[in-house]
Amino acid sequence: MKHSVLFTLIMLLACLCHAQDELPTLSADRPGYTWGAEVLPLHKISWENGFGFESGADGSRTFTLNSTIVRYGIFQNVELRVGTDLLLLNDGQAMESSFAMSPLTIGTKLKVFESSNWLPSIGLLAEFKSPHVGSKELLPSHLAPSMYLMFEHEINDRLWLCYDTSVEWDGETAVPQTFLSLAIGFNITDDIGAFVETYNYLHPEQENQYMTEFGFTWMPSRRVQLDIECDLDFQDFGRYYALGCGVAWMIN
Repeated sequence: MKHSVLFTLIMLLACLCHAQDELPTLSADRPGYTWGAEVLPLHKISWENGFGFESGADGSRTFTLNSTIVRYGIFQNVELRVGTDLLLLNDGQAMESSFAMSPLTIGTKLKVFESSNWLPSIGLLAEFKSPHVGSKELLPSHLAPSMYLMFEHEINDRLWLCYDTSVEWDGETAVPQTFLSLAIGFNITDDIGAFVETYNYLHPEQENQYMTEFGFTWMPSRRVQLDIECDLDFQDFGRYYALGCGVAWMIN
């Protein structure tokens, strides 16, 4: 009887180890504003959640109580994604902060090319912000679409490079802004990584924004990634800053 129980436990452990080997590694779209080209495997679901604090030059403060993106691999190399933020806002003048929900964002991400030699992986993301779902004061007047083109290089086992470009409409005017970003990452160990990026918003009718972010990631398992990051205004480091942390989890 004892031998049978021991044999059963050994077999269960072997099956669990084999399943862990076959489990795909999570490729999260957080932290940072530079997204990679990878998409979720077919029928996989991930939940990416963040928290943070943001301080503006005008004295405004924003607490991100919950920043959520849910991703689902609907086809091979195609995923659906839905996201929103729960915020605590203060414009620097009010005595009390107010709760708000950012516009619901819905999108589709496709991996259109797998890296080969020195050629990067290429992804395409199309999404829009709803003018109907969210707090009234944050909703755009019209549908606000965005189109992203994403490139990802794995230079070696430790070093990677991503760069994105996009056009984004705010739902108020017909003139879009251009988004450009570049991120460099280094895998300190198999589980711990560091990154630095620059992300920039260029608008023909408004002041351009040049931002930088740096942070660290830790993957305690193939299903889970934890992160911490800091954002600064590249033109004036004392004018704006943001601090954040988060988790990404492949649920199934």
